[in-house]
Formats: sequence, C-alpha cells, structure tokens
Amino acid sequence: MSKSLDIDDSLTVTHNQRHDVQERYHKRRSRSLALIERMLRSYLRPYLGLLGLSIVANIIVAATTGALPWFIQMAIDEVFNGKNETMLLIIPIAVVSVSILKSLATYGSNVIMNFVGQGSTANLQRDLFARLMRGDLAYVSTQHSGAYISIFMNDATRLRDTVSGTIIALARHLLTIVALIGFMFTINWHLALIYTVIVVPMGIVSMRRLGKVTRSASRQGLEETSELSTFIMESLSGLRIVKAYGQEDQQISRARATIDRVLDYTMRALKARAAASPAIEGLAGLAVGAIIYVGGYQSMQGNLTAGEFMGFITALLAVYQPLRSVANIQTILQEGVAAGTRVFTILDQTDAVTDATDAKTLTIKKGAIHFEKVTFQYDGRDIPALQDVSIQVPAGKTIALVGQSGSGKSTLLNLVLRFFDVSQGSIQIDGQDIRSVDLNSLRRATALVTQDPFLFDDTIANNISYGKEDFSQADIEQAAKQAAAHDFIIDMPDGYQTRVGESGLRLSGGQKQRIAIARAMLKDAPILLLDEATSALDTASEQKVQSALTELMKGRTSLVIAHRLSTIMHADEIFVMENGQVVEHGTHAQLLDKQSVYADLYDRQFANEAE
Repeated sequence: MSKSLDIDDSLTVTHNQRHDVQERYHKRRSRSLALIERMLRSYLRPYLGLLGLSIVANIIVAATTGALPWFIQMAIDEVFNGKNETMLLIIPIAVVSVSILKSLATYGSNVIMNFVGQGSTANLQRDLFARLMRGDLAYVSTQHSGAYISIFMNDATRLRDTVSGTIIALARHLLTIVALIGFMFTINWHLALIYTVIVVPMGIVSMRRLGKVTRSASRQGLEETSELSTFIMESLSGLRIVKAYGQEDQQISRARATIDRVLDYTMRALKARAAASPAIEGLAGLAVGAIIYVGGYQSMQGNLTAGEFMGFITALLAVYQPLRSVANIQTILQEGVAAGTRVFTILDQTDAVTDATDAKTLTIKKGAIHFEKVTFQYDGRDIPALQDVSIQVPAGKTIALVGQSGSGKSTLLNLVLRFFDVSQGSIQIDGQDIRSVDLNSLRRATALVTQDPFLFDDTIANNISYGKEDFSQADIEQAAKQAAAHDFIIDMPDGYQTRVGESGLRLSGGQKQRIAIARAMLKDAPILLLDEATSALDTASEQKVQSALTELMKGRTSLVIAHRLSTIMHADEIFVMENGQVVEHGTHAQLLDKQSVYADLYDRQFANEAE
C-alpha cells in the first residue's frame, strides 16, 4: 500500500513539475510576444511606409530567387537536350535581367532595413535618456550609472539588430523559402515532400531548444556586461585611491573575473546560434540523400527529366541559405527579448514625484518657506530620516541648519526641490504646497550649490551659464567676479572657453566650488539652497566667497547648511538637528547662552581649529 502511495505521489510530483515547466514556457512566450508587439507598435510604426517598400523589394527578391532554378531546368531540357537555338539566346538574357533585378531589390531592402533599425534604435535611446533625466532620484540611484550606460549602448543596439534581423528573415528569407519550395512542388511533389517532412519539423524542434539556451545566456551576459561597465567606471573614477592603496592587482583580478563571466555567457549564446546552421545543414544532408535516391529511381522509370532534377537540386541548394537565416530567428529573437526586457523595465518605471493633474505655476511673492510637521523615510530604511520637523524660513531671511552628519540637513534641501516627496506633513512656499505646483516652476525659483560641486565636461562659461536662458558674457563674468573666480579663470589658457574636463578634473576643489557658486549667482533665483557651499575653499577664498554670498543673500530667502559654524554665525536663525529632529533653534548668541547642543558643537570645532 505504501509503495502504491509512493508511486502515486511520484506521478503527481512529475505531473506538477511538467505543468510548472509548461506554465513557465507559456509565460515566457507571452512576455516575448508582448515585447515584440510593443516594439512594433511604439518604434516601428513611424516607418510603416518604408517597411511596405521593403516587403515589396523582398517579394521581388524571393520571386527572382525562385525563378533561377526554373531557368536551369529550361536550359538543360531546351538547350542541352532539346538543342533549341531560340532558347539559347532568351534564357541567358533572362537570367542576367533577373539577377540585376534581384541585386537592386536586395540593395534597396538592405538600405531600408538598416535605416529602420538605426532610426528605431535612435528613438528608443532618446526615450531611454529622457526617462532617466526625468526619473525620480530614488529610482535612478538604485542602479550604478555604468549599468545604465550598458543598457543604453549594448541592450539598445542588440534590440536594433534583432529588429533588423528578424524583419529581414521574415520578409525576405521566409518568402524566398516559400517561393523555392513552391517551385519544388511544381516540379515533383514526391521529392518536395521528402524535403519538407525531414527538414522543416525537425528544424523547428531544434530551434526551439536552442532559443531557450540563447535567451538565458544573453540575459546573463547583458547583466554581467553591466557589471563590467560599472566596475570600469568606478576603477577609473577612483584610480587615485586604487594606486594610493596599492590595489591595482586586486582590481585587475576582479576585472578578469567579470570579463571571464561575460565571455562564458557570450560563448553560450554564440554556441547556440552557431548550432542552428549545422543542425539545418545536417537535416538537409539527410533530405538530399533521400532525394537523390528517389529522383534517380524516378529518372530510371522515365518520370523525371535531367532538367527537372537539376532544377530541383538548384532550388534545394538555393533554399539552404534563407532557411539557415530563418532557423536563426529564434536565437536572434531571444537575444532581443533579453535586451528589450531590461530596456523596457526602465521605460515602464513609474515616478513617485510627478506634477499633479491640476498643478499650477509657482508664484513667488516673497519667498517664505514653511516646513510643517515634515516626516520623511527613504525606501528600504526602517528609521525615518526626518521626524515631525517644523521650520519657518521667513521671506528674505537666512536660516542655517547645523548638526552632525546624517542628522537630516541635506534631506530637507532635497525635499524643497522635490527630489523626493515628504512622507507626512507639507512644505509650502508663500503658502503654496510644493506638491501642488509645477516642478519646473519650483526649480526655476531655486538655486542649489552642493558640498560636492558637479561640473560638466564643457567650457567654464557654459558651466556657469548652465540653467540660465537669457544671459550675456558680461553677466557670466560678473557672476564669476562675485564668486571670486574671475581671476583664476582669465589666467587659464583659453579663459572662459577653457574646458574643465570630466567632472571638472582640470580644476582644483576650490576652483570647482567657486564656479558652482557663480552658476547659482547667475541664475539669480529668489530662493537659495546652499549645502556646505564653502566647504572646499581655503581660508582666503572662503572669505572672498562668503562676502559675495552675504551680498547675494540680501533680499533672498536662503536655507544654508554649514559645517563651519563661522560661516553661519550671522544667520537670522539657526536650527540644530539631531537624528532627523530639530533639537534647538535661535540666533548664534542665543544658542551659545543655552549651553546645549550648539554650544557643544561650537566649542569642539573652535577648540580643534585652535589646535
């Protein structure tokens, strides 16, 4: 009895496993078809006219390819055996004419399909880049920039090759196969049936199996390529640290390991693709052997002429190349599905920070900011970064935020710009909840200078004017003078037209910071957000910039984060933060009199500076 139960259980498990495998297959197939349909609908629709022309050209290619075996048959039966002098002239002229027509149609189809492939990929890359630029920081920061570059370059290109290869294979090669096999059946349906029974069904089964291997290997290979791209970017960016800590060999070893994994997965996909042609060739060999035997027997019986047999063999040989291309569709398609899945995952990501349907333009009357019981928690973290924070920033006043690292100061600035949205509470500017106003108008009203200034690999002038639409060279120079940057700029080889290099690599930390401050000065926004804006400056430069900032902040609402307390001593009010909460606030003198957190920070900082 127990054995019977064991057998039943085993059968049940086997049946369930088979069912699960089938279900997973159908899901993968459904996803593949959905992705292909979306690619056709979204990125190939603008090229429907060109695709129609390409299909016409491919019909011509298929028809002319199918005509050549017929000419061979006619040449042998009418010229070599029938000694027909008229056909001796007509057939060569017809062959040359058909060949020229086929060449022109092939050229036209190739040009059209390459244009469609390149154009659809360019549109896809435009959408992908726009999606990243407009995406939430919370989502974009979940992946390394190297991974995005890999998807942008490698995956999008792989998708282009899939689109071009699949359409050509279906539109040209499949039509050619139909034309040639149709010709085979008109000559001798017995021989044609042998070919279609042996090659086509067994080829389809082989291609399905190879396609599964290709899809898995391609997906893993693309993921490892992203890892490699990320690793190379980090290694180059941190090259000074790598060398300073003597980790060159370790970085090289890690790179080799990643490269080896990429190679392994790439070779798996290539082996699966390479196996497609030999599989078809082997099956075709079986068919040819059977056809020679049956054809020879029919010829001995007087049922098949030499011309018919040669025409059939010519068609058989001609069908091999398009059949091999069609056989590769499954493997090419699976590579494209693996790439498309990664691309469309990014395109389909929904933003958490968006404009409300009835969003209005932010109207700045005075520029007062009000944080009302603001609580914020980053995704994936158990402890809120901010907890019930209420701060009034009066219009035209300077409010400073101080506290240890991680106390929530920079998070407050990020929330003002709506890089993230508050979890609870609200932030208002002149009584307008920033979640109810247009994002562009909100960000036009603010100027941000961060602790780690970012400069684009462009000229100094373009970096200063970044984000400003209406300006003159005099405006740029005036902003640079206010930021104590003009003097070192004019000493550079090309002055304001000097390129700063990747992330401003050709400039010192203090020079980069002053250009970033000049950028904020030129923007001339009513609200200033300064996150450790003078942290990278030496004492002399800091004094120059601080006096410029003081002048700039007059009449503007300024929210300032500072590590050096000396830079915010004259702020209208100082808020001290700990663990995401405001623990005390007041003027510099009032906070010192309290002899609490701020006084402790002040004493420790100036004691260290005195040492």
